[in-house]
Amino acid sequence: MAYIVNKFSGAQLIVLEDGTIDTSTSLGLVGRNYVGYGETQNENFVFLLENFANEFPPSRPLQGQIWFNTTTNLTYAYDGTNWNPIGAAILSATAPADINAGALWLDTAANQLKIYTGSAWTFIGPEAVAGFGITRARATSLDDSVGDPKPVIILETNGTAIAICTAQAFSINSSNSVAGFENTLIAGINLSNTAKIKGDITGNSASADRLSTARNINGTPFDGQQNVTIKSSTTNKLVRGTYIFGSDFDGSSETTWSVDATPSNVVGKLVARNSEGGFSAGTISADLVGNVTGNVIASSGTSSFNIVQANTFVGATLTGNANSATQLATARQINGVNFNGTSNITVTAAADTLTGDTLNSTIIQSSLQQLGTLINLNVTDSGVNIGSSGQLKMFVDSGRPTVRSSTGTLNFDMGSSGPDVSFVDAATALSLGGPNAPAVLGDNTTNLGITGYKFNNIYANNFLGNATTATLATTATNIAGGGAGAIPFQTAAGTTSMLGLGTAGYVLTAQAGSITWASISREPLRKGSFLTLVNTSTSGAIASYDGIVDATIAVDATSTNTVSKVVARDASGNFAAGTITANLIGNVSGTVSGNAGSATQLQTARTINGVAFNGTANITITASDTARVSKSGDTMTGYLTLVGAPVNDNHATTKTYVDSRLPQYTFVSGQQSSTSGFTNQVGSFNNGANFFDVFPPAGKSMANIVGFIPSIHFIAFAGGVDGNDRLRCQYSYLSDRIRVYVQNTEQNGTPAANYLAIWS
Repeated sequence: MAYIVNKFSGAQLIVLEDGTIDTSTSLGLVGRNYVGYGETQNENFVFLLENFANEFPPSRPLQGQIWFNTTTNLTYAYDGTNWNPIGAAILSATAPADINAGALWLDTAANQLKIYTGSAWTFIGPEAVAGFGITRARATSLDDSVGDPKPVIILETNGTAIAICTAQAFSINSSNSVAGFENTLIAGINLSNTAKIKGDITGNSASADRLSTARNINGTPFDGQQNVTIKSSTTNKLVRGTYIFGSDFDGSSETTWSVDATPSNVVGKLVARNSEGGFSAGTISADLVGNVTGNVIASSGTSSFNIVQANTFVGATLTGNANSATQLATARQINGVNFNGTSNITVTAAADTLTGDTLNSTIIQSSLQQLGTLINLNVTDSGVNIGSSGQLKMFVDSGRPTVRSSTGTLNFDMGSSGPDVSFVDAATALSLGGPNAPAVLGDNTTNLGITGYKFNNIYANNFLGNATTATLATTATNIAGGGAGAIPFQTAAGTTSMLGLGTAGYVLTAQAGSITWASISREPLRKGSFLTLVNTSTSGAIASYDGIVDATIAVDATSTNTVSKVVARDASGNFAAGTITANLIGNVSGTVSGNAGSATQLQTARTINGVAFNGTANITITASDTARVSKSGDTMTGYLTLVGAPVNDNHATTKTYVDSRLPQYTFVSGQQSSTSGFTNQVGSFNNGANFFDVFPPAGKSMANIVGFIPSIHFIAFAGGVDGNDRLRCQYSYLSDRIRVYVQNTEQNGTPAANYLAIWS
């Protein structure tokens, strides 16, 4: 009867027939009356005992099955899909795959523990960076000077301590000192000697190397790196502008300004005339109107330009050479033909006066009757006609070079005795005994033959010479020896050898009584200054021309103002240049464009700070301060400024000015203008007080007061003066008067008061 095997959950697993064994799981399930069941049953118990220990997981697992991984020495449980470690983290340098949420993984590359959330690995700790030393905040302890441990946090990067955090100040014991730190630590964060803090820090620092943002003290920047001198200054200092030489003026000290100018050619300077009225400059762009006199470039000698370009020169006759002109002042003859530049001419020249060794490519016709040695001649396929009626013609016929005689005959004469080789027509050949066909004839000393070919019929009185091999006297199949492309050559009298085909690109050369293949020796053509050499096919620059690669050489020229280039004219015949040095000869009209080394004046006067300047006379430049306080009608704020003649309420002046202005003021002196009596008081300072008022004189008001000086003295005494007599004086400005308080602390006398009032 079959067994029905169920799982612990009650679900049916299999139906186990009698006499059979089931292997659908990792265990062997034995049916009723199965022969040899003991071994299987015992092995099942062993498998369960060792949890299927193996480097590979058991096949056909059931959910909940346990497997011991002998490679990692970890125990895993099967969840129906994946094997998950039990009670330990997976050790691996890479993230494990097919894992469940909650699994732990120890990343051996960084020695860090991570947990799987079900979708990603989350870092647990410790802080570290793969491939580097300790990089984290590490809690530890350091022994103090007496050996007691103190808790600290050490901030480390790649094994180097950057900071030590402690809640208690102490001295580190030399037995556990930390590199980069002094032994004494303070409570808080202690930085390594090599570490800095960059960024914003709030709070107060006991000290700092410098201020992060420099602050101005009386206009002087100060960041704490160096000492500064503080000086009194005006509220708004006078700042020097462009081309002014000197320090900014703030009123604290005497300052001299001058125009930053020089007669020398110095960049960033204004032009100043020297003692002779001249100056130096680089490129001057200006229109020259009138006569150009004197030396344009140097203070002495002859001025010269490379190229002077102008439409019109206005002024006297110029000497020297002009690059271009509408006509020549004096017509010149070219091969006897007058030419002044106003019209084209045709120049005739005798053939024996021509120079150069190349005819222009545009020459397509000639009536030459005699030539010297002709090294090379290239003609078109239409060929060359020789003779007055073209009796002989050399041309290309259907792609083949052809020589044709209109008479039907052609002679090759090797000497003066007569033709050595003659090409005759059919009639002549027939008369010589041959067939009715054109023939080739030679004299008694001429050898006729073509290597590699054979004649159908050869007519001769006698054959001379030796054939190395031949089947018949009239035919031969080959020369013995050699191979494809081999060349026969005579190594000695009566001895012939074969030279094999040479390597591509090699040439045949004579070598000490023999011949051989040798590489071609070429002298490269290299480019010089102001030339370009490029590969014609790729347009890439090459160093030299070797005769193999197709190359193009050109003059490195341009019509633009470019350094280290040859000057070329553009499509309109113009070009640009920098400084041109040349002699100007002849009349020049129009406007001169370009730069002159110097000029007597500017064509258009310019203003410098509003002062007209054209270069003919010296000028004085007055600099203005737009922020200055007006001499009248303006209000000054800030500190008082000591001036010789005050014009503002905030101005302070000198004694000299006051003395000179005293006659403008009214002086009043005398006793009080109103009396209330003086009562001698006994006691403290505040026990009694008398006062008198000072009123402005007629026509004056309190606004006219300039100065007030009260004085107090004893005018009578009852019992004499002793060391205890004391007087006090105070005064204040009221809206319409000055009140003076006189206080007497003793009763030994009656005080009197005088004053000096100054009214404007």
